[in-house]
Amino acid sequence: MIMTSEAVKQFALSRGADLVGVASVDRLDEAPAGHRPADILPGARSVVVCAAPIPAGAMDGPATSYQIAMDSVHLQLDLLATQLALFLEKDGQRAVPVPSDDPYRHWEAERSYGRGDLSHKHAAQAAGLGKLGKNSLLIAPRFGNRLHLVSVLTDLILVPDLVMDWEPCPEECTRCLRACPAGAIAEGQRVDQALCRPVVMQRLPKGTIIESCWACRKACPAGLKSRTWELGKPIAPHGPISKENKRSSS
Repeated sequence: MIMTSEAVKQFALSRGADLVGVASVDRLDEAPAGHRPADILPGARSVVVCAAPIPAGAMDGPATSYQIAMDSVHLQLDLLATQLALFLEKDGQRAVPVPSDDPYRHWEAERSYGRGDLSHKHAAQAAGLGKLGKNSLLIAPRFGNRLHLVSVLTDLILVPDLVMDWEPCPEECTRCLRACPAGAIAEGQRVDQALCRPVVMQRLPKGTIIESCWACRKACPAGLKSRTWELGKPIAPHGPISKENKRSSS
């Protein structure tokens, strides 16, 4: 078969992705040294980004439910990325799945700062899946900021998707900034991890460490039935493919 962007996307959707987009690696040229696609896969030409949401209800439950929802989606995405990489390899391409969350190499203990091997949210923005909001999370029209992401790098040249040209956050909205109990969110999509992590990470009596704060995420009405504004322009028909626009086009 001829390996096209459409074939790659359809495979990812069949393995559980809710959104899939493609970016050319040059769209991530501004990433820090050591975290660019070519640093992970020399000769990389394309980035395939897959997304799946956590249930909206997980944000209304206890921290244990929220943690399990995230863990389950991360496992789903990592399996999907591995399957997609194998799918590309069977066609003679080189491909590397990048972990959706831990583990990653970059860690600065003195300021509690970690950076993934590849920034999935910036890759997703470059692949047209959404735009970064004021709380630095990716926001997509249907799912808001509930999406989790995984990326696969490949040396295959794929047709990239259009980057969305709308801004998800109204200029006057500061809900996520005001909701943060640590005051860790600054204007300009910056989060101070040294302030954020001590509040977010909670050790349970049994010793398990979980994420116990998602106030900035919950404060955002984007993608929820309670949202008070509409988000920009719809995705173009030739943009990132999802299960919904796949059905509508068939």
